[in-house]
Amino acid sequence: MNPRLQQCPLGDYGLQDCGAEQRHCCKYGGCTNTWEGQALVYLERYVPEVPAPRLYAMYYDSKQLFLIMQRVSGVQLNSIWPSLAPSEKDNIVAKLQLIFDAMRKAECPWPNFFGGLDGGGVHHYLFYNQHGDEKFLGPFFGEPAFIAALVGNYRALVERNNLPDYKARFYEKYLARVLQGHRPTLTHRDVQQKNIIVAENTSRPNDQGGRSFDIVLVDWENSGWFPDFWEFFCASYPLNFQWDEDWSWRVQEFVQVWPAEMAMMQLIDKDLGW
Repeated sequence: MNPRLQQCPLGDYGLQDCGAEQRHCCKYGGCTNTWEGQALVYLERYVPEVPAPRLYAMYYDSKQLFLIMQRVSGVQLNSIWPSLAPSEKDNIVAKLQLIFDAMRKAECPWPNFFGGLDGGGVHHYLFYNQHGDEKFLGPFFGEPAFIAALVGNYRALVERNNLPDYKARFYEKYLARVLQGHRPTLTHRDVQQKNIIVAENTSRPNDQGGRSFDIVLVDWENSGWFPDFWEFFCASYPLNFQWDEDWSWRVQEFVQVWPAEMAMMQLIDKDLGW
């Protein structure tokens, strides 16, 4: 690697670097996967209206994967959100509405497909195979197959630990009754403020004369084609989502909310999640 590479201030990866001229990032290490690079290529080619870092190269060196991507200018939203004026928050939320509207309108290239943007499995911890072969389940064609795999993964966990299967029977009987009628939707799957990079646009104030911001979404490694309720389920994950903060209300302005589905998913997440 180039000895002039410097540590990158964006993201939470200790093994992430930026080019000396601050135009490129090199991401590598145990948390780096090919499907993140393939997701960035897909977004640039088929959904260019969604702002994401551009991928310049992806390669292996000494069995280690490297992603060379655009370094995004700006700061993580969580670092400035509390200090923003109401009009500035409105400006950011309006930009996010446009982005997520575009994502919801994106057409899945494979009919009724649930899986990664690379055409592979479902990159979510609930689909990490509990049968023991250390890989993600999927992909799946049809929502019933997606839900059946989720329930089957929970049953595999129960059986592996020799636990009573009453809860597994409950999910087998009722989960599909609640989680039905949802189409594959382009999903980021980690809509935290730290993954929203904002940069002030000094040439264009907002409608009330305050600051305006440009936005880029980063950290697409867990993205894919998920049921349309999945984005809010992930965004409302209790460890990252505080209901006593205004962000919990503002998220609902750009991410579609499915209350019953969220409640059911949080229930199975407690049983099957990490």
